[in-house]
Amino acid sequence: LEHIAVVEPVESKRERALAMGADLALAPDADLVGQFGGTLDAVVDAVGKPAITNTAVELIRMGGSICVYGVLSEPTLTLNKAKGPYNFNLYIHQWPTRRREREAQEPLCQWIRQGTLRADDFVTHTFRMEQVAAAFDELRKGHAVKILLHY
Repeated sequence: LEHIAVVEPVESKRERALAMGADLALAPDADLVGQFGGTLDAVVDAVGKPAITNTAVELIRMGGSICVYGVLSEPTLTLNKAKGPYNFNLYIHQWPTRRREREAQEPLCQWIRQGTLRADDFVTHTFRMEQVAAAFDELRKGHAVKILLHY
């Protein structure tokens, strides 16, 4: 990977991304097309909004990939393919099967065991199960990265 950029509405999360090694962290209202238009190998949409996917079309290079991991918010996804390259890939992977999710978690667990990845860098809040309502309140504020519930 030559360059990793993050688009995130919450400033504290942009700062966290930079501290963790992102090369660039931008707000959603930044001129992404002016900065990256047609040059990116891949764009990951971790939210699942058609507006994000359509912006991604304008950002990827010929043969680039749009990878939608977030659950699509609409029943229909309409892409304005004319704004992108002639050929590109669209991958939609919303709710993986239990087997695939388990397989995807294994490298993460291995990196944590090796010390390459620290769970503490992602868990920003911890609650007891009896405090689940407070955990949801914190989640709604938009600043939590991951919330850990102890039960």
